[in-house]
Amino acid sequence: MYLRIYWGKIEPASWDLIEQRYGSLMDLETKGLLGRFVTQDTNDPESLFTVTIWRSMQDLKEWEESPEYRDVFQKAVAPYLMGSHSVSLCEVKQHDIRGLIAQA
Repeated sequence: MYLRIYWGKIEPASWDLIEQRYGSLMDLETKGLLGRFVTQDTNDPESLFTVTIWRSMQDLKEWEESPEYRDVFQKAVAPYLMGSHSVSLCEVKQHDIRGLIAQA
């Protein structure tokens, strides 16, 4: 299992629009995608983190290179991003998702 963690700064007062944009994209079927979180930093409200959970690194890489990512996801939120951003790709070495399953 793999995680893709994105961090970026957003335009001030754009959270409602970010949430609307991501909300409209949540139902898209994506091969290998197991879950997605869109989060706002509690210490820096203009910092956006997205965490996606992937079955394989190959699925993750294919998505990053896909027209869906480039033409849909990036274009949906790009108008609200500013300045710095980063992406980390992580292999999950241990996990315990009992709390998530219970929450669902």
